[in-house]
Amino acid sequence: MNKLKQKMLHLSLEKKLIVAFSAFIIVPLILIGGIVSWVYVENNRGTMIDAAVENNKQIIKNIDTSLQPLLRLSMFPIQDSTVYPIMRKDYGKVTYPLLERGRDFDKVNGLIQSGVMLYSDLIDSVVIYHENSQSIIGRSNKEYMNFAYFKEQFTREPFVQKIRGAHGRFVPVGIHQEKLLSTKATPVVSAGRAIMDPYTKEDLGFILFNISVDKLKTLWSDSAFSENTNFYLIDEADHIVHSIYSEEIGLPAAEVLGSDFQYNADGEVNTQINRDTYMISSSSSMADWKAVTVIPKKDLFSIVYLMVAILMGALILLLVLSILISARIATTIMKPLSVLNSKMKLVSQGQLDVSFDTRQHGEIGVISHTVDQMLQEIRDLIERIYVEEEEKRTLEMNALQSQIRPHFIYNTLNVIKWMAKIQGATGIEEALQAFSSVIKFTVKKEGNYVTIAEEVEFMENYTKILDFRYFNKFDVTYEVEPAVMNHRTLKFLLQPLVENAVFHGFEGIDYKGMLVISIYEEEETLIMKVSDNGRGFPEGGQAKQEQEGPRDTFNSIGLNNIRNRISLHFGPEYGLWIKSGEHGGTVAWIRVPIITEEAG
Repeated sequence: MNKLKQKMLHLSLEKKLIVAFSAFIIVPLILIGGIVSWVYVENNRGTMIDAAVENNKQIIKNIDTSLQPLLRLSMFPIQDSTVYPIMRKDYGKVTYPLLERGRDFDKVNGLIQSGVMLYSDLIDSVVIYHENSQSIIGRSNKEYMNFAYFKEQFTREPFVQKIRGAHGRFVPVGIHQEKLLSTKATPVVSAGRAIMDPYTKEDLGFILFNISVDKLKTLWSDSAFSENTNFYLIDEADHIVHSIYSEEIGLPAAEVLGSDFQYNADGEVNTQINRDTYMISSSSSMADWKAVTVIPKKDLFSIVYLMVAILMGALILLLVLSILISARIATTIMKPLSVLNSKMKLVSQGQLDVSFDTRQHGEIGVISHTVDQMLQEIRDLIERIYVEEEEKRTLEMNALQSQIRPHFIYNTLNVIKWMAKIQGATGIEEALQAFSSVIKFTVKKEGNYVTIAEEVEFMENYTKILDFRYFNKFDVTYEVEPAVMNHRTLKFLLQPLVENAVFHGFEGIDYKGMLVISIYEEEETLIMKVSDNGRGFPEGGQAKQEQEGPRDTFNSIGLNNIRNRISLHFGPEYGLWIKSGEHGGTVAWIRVPIITEEAG
């Protein structure tokens, strides 16, 4: 065993593939062939029986479905406002009975043609019997009627007696000969109902539907499960309604199927295994008819044996072809693999400009395409890293320069502030102090977030600068809950709102402006509100102003900027809203989440 293992290990990859392919094909084919043959023989019987059962169930379902319209149509003589009075009429009490009956006959025939025959393709003929006059008051066939048969035998027929004896219930009737409206005795099945007065329970007559046996064939397919498979439809009296052999129609089922034939009367499927046949029967709950499929055992197993022989021949042929194909596949795989291996060695030596043949098919083509794409991405990545490093160096230089400018401005303002203090210019000193605080807040580098206390301090300094600029034209009131002072929020959220209120709301007014800045918690969110009593400010105004050019390019952020920043940081459920105040002016409020921890 060890020697065989060593020999296998020392074989070339091509020979290993041939041996592996052959082993993986031969062993499964032998196992599968034997198992499939056994399983097919065992299970084919069940498959065909199950198919016959489903076919029987479908035929019974079709029959029940086709009888449903007849069930409704059998109420026609009672429900129709024209026919029902005719059924109750006593022709012995009218002046001209023959004339009256002739007119009623024409009316009922017209209603049968328009109200009954069009509802079902199965109906071959319809008869409505009038009990009082003991005559046919309506029939579908006006051209012919066997009057002698009607007078002597029709009402004494067993199927007629069965319908009349049901006292108004719907009654399907099995195979019998139709002699009343047919020139020759035609085998039919029937359905009917006795017409009872719903109030007096008086017998007014009956309605009879005849269905030709040939029309019943439309309810099922003629396909058989084997050459000698037979299908039978048996009525409630155990007489054959349908058979592929016309001479068997009308005969007792026991005479054709044998005296030991059985079925379940409760509608369940019954599979009966006899010495030579399988008999599958299904019963209709509506008509008490049975669908029976008879499958000869010899036909069943002859198909199985034929299929097993074909399967074994196919397996042997497939086995030979598989060995030949495995050798061809092994050779086909090895050649492109060898080329791929040599190019990969070049790549491992650092030659990244090697190109692979992406026109190959199958897995080799996929690998070649993947490796070629990978090399291209590596080349692009190296070039992109080089460009990014150059950009980083440039940005670092710009960042150093940008840090110098704000600090230079801040230091210069401090010098001017001390000069104003020495010279006693108090107003200039306060303005410079406020402006220095604004500059200091602007260049703060701790990130995008500040505390509410820092934002309020920034707004106090900013509004102080605006107050100097507009010569005490407005007053500012802060309504900030102490509990929110340590909460954190994005920088520069309030400044554009205050700027809009002062620049646009207070411009051109002849009274003193009032600016109220409110910050509080509401429904687990932080609300920052800026209200003014100015001339009103439309929401679109800031967007327009920003397009034309901001007033202060150093500090202008804009309403759209606020909305975008809030949406990017917190999501679309937070944002900025603006509306007119109840007593004039504008109310703008920002809704953001409560942040108590350090944010990036």
